[in-house]
Amino acid sequence: MRYISGHYVFTGSEFIKNGIVEVDSDGIIAGLSSTGRTVSEKAGVEFYNGIIMPGLVNAHCHLELSNMKGIIPEHQGMSDFCKHVMLHRNINPDERYSAMRDADKFMENEGIVAVGDISNTEASIEVKKNSRLTYRSFIETFGLNPDKADGIIDRAKNLQKIFEQNGLSASITPHAPYSLSEKLLLLSVNESNNARIASIHNMESLDEMELFETKRGKMRNLFGDYVDLFIYSYDSSMQRSVEYIAFETDLLLIHNTFVNIHDLKKINTDRMTFVLCPASNLYIENRLPDINLFLENNLKVAVGTDGLSSNTNLSILNELKILNSHFPQIGLHSLLRWATLNGAQALKLDSELGSFSVNRRPGILLLSGIDFKNMQLTERSRIERLA
Repeated sequence: MRYISGHYVFTGSEFIKNGIVEVDSDGIIAGLSSTGRTVSEKAGVEFYNGIIMPGLVNAHCHLELSNMKGIIPEHQGMSDFCKHVMLHRNINPDERYSAMRDADKFMENEGIVAVGDISNTEASIEVKKNSRLTYRSFIETFGLNPDKADGIIDRAKNLQKIFEQNGLSASITPHAPYSLSEKLLLLSVNESNNARIASIHNMESLDEMELFETKRGKMRNLFGDYVDLFIYSYDSSMQRSVEYIAFETDLLLIHNTFVNIHDLKKINTDRMTFVLCPASNLYIENRLPDINLFLENNLKVAVGTDGLSSNTNLSILNELKILNSHFPQIGLHSLLRWATLNGAQALKLDSELGSFSVNRRPGILLLSGIDFKNMQLTERSRIERLA
């Protein structure tokens, strides 16, 4: 048995000053306590300079796009970004496998223990099977021709079956409110409702907003006449993002760069998690979400990295540093909860990960380089795996 302590223990939901985490040889949490005295007085305790915390959860990633690092220009907007992704998606399988394997290892070294990953093909299966990380894969559907909707769903179901035959968790989910016909959206969300979990890119770009609000713009030009079949039925992008989602379904809304109070007032957010990917938002749109909106409305937030097509690395700590730098009012407690317990809950993995609850195996990290006076991250903040 190991007894691990630091200046603070963050449990996933609270700080315990001079707390002690008791963990067995398999990494299972056996107990959690506060010494009530200086830790140095308790024999056998490993004391570290920093915060002891559970492993991080990357709530949104595109592992399949790991080969695109540095290929797509920054600050070009979503329509141009989509063009580049379609252009560079098909590459040498060995090159893509190597890039995915490296990305997986990088996330492990950065203290990430679980990933909500978007999958469009079988390409990531071998990496995920041999990974130490826990993956919840979302089989993503998109297509604007309603005549092709049945075929797209059939292919998604077949891909889901292949993932499950390989011992990997997978469920079907729609891509974005602008990329599915009405028929395909309904079919996809029905599958998500059956699984009780869905993930959808939401209010990510100015082009997306312009499409729904003015029925014109770059995205309208990119996707052509098919979008006319549904855009006149919706006042906003977010309205379509939540269409058909059952109340019992946990919904991950991804990016949320342009979420506003007007749209929030129209929906029930009880089972929604707003997943923020700040580095990707800056990469594509050069803009961040209105964080005060999430704080003031007590919205549930988690953190993702998006893929290397729109990010320079897949570090959740780097995402937290960006948020801390631009919005110091968030506070360290909220940032760490977003990146641990909230992410685990959003992915339905909190029975095992995200907190130091007894009998869970969440991983144990040391977060160092903290400004303890102000309880803030710094540029010197680093992650080290302890268990």
